[in-house]
This record gives sequence, structure tokens and C-alpha cells, in this order.
Amino acid sequence: MHLRILVSVLLCLAVVGTAYGQRQNRLGVGDTAPGLDIEKWLNGSEVAIQEGKVYVIDFWATWCKPCRATIPHFNELHEQYGDEGLVIIGVSKEESATVERFVRKQGSKMSYLVAIDRRESTWRAWMDAAGRDTIPTVFVIDRSGKIQFVGNPHEDRFDPVLRTVLDGRFNAELARQVRPMADAAANARKMRNWRMCFKLLDDIIQTDPHVFAFTTLEKFEVMMVDQNDAGGAYEYARKLLEDYADDPGLLEGLARKIATDPKIKAEQRDLEIAMQAANQMGTASGKESPKVCAVQALIHYHAGRLDEAISLQKKAYFMARPKQKPGFKRVLRDYQEAAQREQIKAETGG
Repeated sequence: MHLRILVSVLLCLAVVGTAYGQRQNRLGVGDTAPGLDIEKWLNGSEVAIQEGKVYVIDFWATWCKPCRATIPHFNELHEQYGDEGLVIIGVSKEESATVERFVRKQGSKMSYLVAIDRRESTWRAWMDAAGRDTIPTVFVIDRSGKIQFVGNPHEDRFDPVLRTVLDGRFNAELARQVRPMADAAANARKMRNWRMCFKLLDDIIQTDPHVFAFTTLEKFEVMMVDQNDAGGAYEYARKLLEDYADDPGLLEGLARKIATDPKIKAEQRDLEIAMQAANQMGTASGKESPKVCAVQALIHYHAGRLDEAISLQKKAYFMARPKQKPGFKRVLRDYQEAAQREQIKAETGG
């Protein structure tokens, strides 16, 4: 997960904070998700909300144009993150025959679970309890069964929140708690008050080292970019390799930041540490994956080892699921074109 996603999540905290103030005992962020009372399930068997999985509960209708517009994206999320425990359920209170006819017509374009509400009881337990009267409305439920988002899936913040919930790094209550520290740290950074800035960033990290793991990359950036202290930054990076040895997401973020962040000078990129982070990412993942191969390929590419980069990116492409292949192929093509340019330069002496 990249820092821009975290920034998007932090930007939505003001909205979350407002929601907390306005709830007045309504169902909302931080509450335990209600149950589902479903008359009929389409595209799969009956499910119940259980710990260990992430749920997107989408309240929609076949006649609702904005609802229909979300279907391709939900289908993409279902295919991309189903292996990570994401379950998407579209709940409609329309007549069973109407919904079945619509879903049948969609075919593979709507492959996630669709549920027909039983006498609007699910609607009352979720939508009415949350004070929602417009559709589409989605609820994002984290792996502990807590609601972390209530809103329109067309909102810009929906995807960043869902991604961080899948990573186990979003907790609206904790985020609300650290927001004053985050604001103060940003101000201290602007004023170049490094002691205060680092203290505040460390306090945020210690609030929950997993949820706020990517705050460590902000601290790394302050050292590397703002202070121009490459030695101190890489000493801190080595500590992160130890402290987060079992966190593939943070290790990936560190590897990519060192290799690609445009704010870091080319001569200050320690690609050996970046590759160590990429290799540890594979170990922490516990399995060979296209993502790990792609990150390793990226490091080789920036180190000028184009043959290794191409070989690993090919491996990532062939391992990837069908929906993921186009993205891996585009990067592979970039690496191959770079290698061709280098070959032409070598042959012409250019």
C-alpha cells in the first residue's frame, strides 16, 4: 500500500470524526455489524458475517442507475480480493423474480453474492438503523466484525478505506484518536522542529504499530529528504527490517519507496536495502507470489539489471490471476523496451 492511500485515508478522518459527533446512538462506524436476514441468495450459498473476513454490504436496486454503475467495480474487487477474504453482498428489497432476472442477465459481469431481503428486515437493521435513506449505500465490515465505513461507494474515500481494512490497517476510532498528533507532526515538520516531529510520529506508531506501520515511512522520508541524512535514514530502515520482518505490506512499501520515490536523490538510493526488504517481503508472505516477484523485478530494473528484471516480471505475469495480467504485462513491456534501447545504444556506441 502506497503513502498516497494513507493520505487519502487520513483526509477522510475529518468526515469520520463528524460522523461520530452526529451519530446519536445510530448504527455507524465502530459498531458491531448487525446480522443478515435473507430470503434468497444468488450467485452462491448463504453466508453469515464472521470474524476473519472483510465484508462490503451494498444496499442497491435494479432500477437505480448509480447502483448499476457500481456493479463493474464491485465485480472487479470481488475477483481481485476474494482470495484475501473479501466478501461482497448486494442486498435488494425488490421482488425476487425482478432481482433474479437482472442478475441472470448480468451473468459473469455480476459474479459476487446477491441477497434478496426478507420482508425488509435486513434493510431496517442496517439502513434504517444508520439513518440512511438513499442508495447505493455500502457498509465496510473489518475482520473483527466492526463497521469501518458507511457511505456511497462512489465516494473517493471508499476504495482507500477498503484497501486499508483488507490490510488490517484501518481503525476509524484509532484514526480519530491520532488525528491531532498527525496534524501536530505535519506542522512540526513544516517548522523543521525535528525533535517534536519525530516524537509525535513515534507516538502515532506506538498507538498501534500495525495500523500505523506506514507512518514509519514518513519518518524515513523526513530523515532522508527534509534532513538530507541518508545515513540516519538507512539506519532507521535497517531497524524497520527487524521490527517489521513479518509485515509484507510495510516491507513492500519500504522497498518501493527507496527505489522509486522521486523525492529521494538517485545517488542516495540504497538498492541493496530495498532488495533486502523485497526478499523479506517474500519470506513474510510465506509463499511465492506475483507481487513479490514484481517488487524484486522493480529493484533489479532500477539497479540497471534489466535481464533479471524482465525474467522476474515474466514470472509475475505468468503467476498472476487473469484479471491482474494486463498490469503486469504493461510493466514487462516497459522493461523489455528499456532493454532494447540499451542494446541499440551498445551496438551503435550511442
